[in-house]
Amino acid sequence: MKNMNHGYIIDLFEFARNGRLVTGDVHLMALSRMLTAVPEDVAEAELASQVFHWRIEGFENLVPRVNSMPQSELFLKLALNGPMWLECQRCLMPYQEFLTSETTFKIVTHEVKADDISLVGQDKFEVLVGSKQFDMKILIEEELLLSMPIVPKHSVCPVVHASLVTGSDGLVEPLPQTSKKKREICSPFSVLASLKRPLGKHGK
Repeated sequence: MKNMNHGYIIDLFEFARNGRLVTGDVHLMALSRMLTAVPEDVAEAELASQVFHWRIEGFENLVPRVNSMPQSELFLKLALNGPMWLECQRCLMPYQEFLTSETTFKIVTHEVKADDISLVGQDKFEVLVGSKQFDMKILIEEELLLSMPIVPKHSVCPVVHASLVTGSDGLVEPLPQTSKKKREICSPFSVLASLKRPLGKHGK
C-alpha cells in the first residue's frame, strides 16, 4: 500500500493487471468543480484544510466462457470519503456533509465496448474506458460530485432563515388564536348539537 509517485496519471490496464492498491488524500482546493458547490460564506482557511481520502485497488478476474477458454477482465475499485462544505436548502447556512462513496468499475478498451456492456444492464459495476495515461483525479472528482446529496440540508437547522420570519419579535409568527366562542361555532360537534331537537312528551 503506497501513494502514487507521479501525480494521478497511471496506466490503468497495468495497474489493474498487477493488482495494485494505492491510497492518498486530495485537497478540495485542487478540485475546481467541487469548489463551485462551496457556499460563499465559508472562510478560505477552512477550504485550505479540507481533504478527501481516496483508495484505489485494481484486480483481474477470469470469467468463464461457453465453449472457450476463460477470459480475463480488469476491474478498479475506488473508495472515497471526507467532509464537504455545502449550503443547507432550508436555512441557507453553510454546513459540512460527510461524503462517502465506493464504486467498482469494469475497465474496457474503448467507448463502443463500454456502450455494449451498459446495454446488458449490469448493476454490480460501472463501465470505465481505460488508457495508459489515465487521470485518476478526474475520476475521483466525478465520484465525489455524484456522492453529494441532491438536496443538501442539516438534520436540524440551527437557525430559522429570514424568509421564514414574519413576527415582529424576529420569530416565526404563530398561527392566529381564535376565541372559545368562535371555536365552538366552527367545531363539528357544535354543528351536530344544533341539529338535535329536544324530545317531546311521547318521544317526538
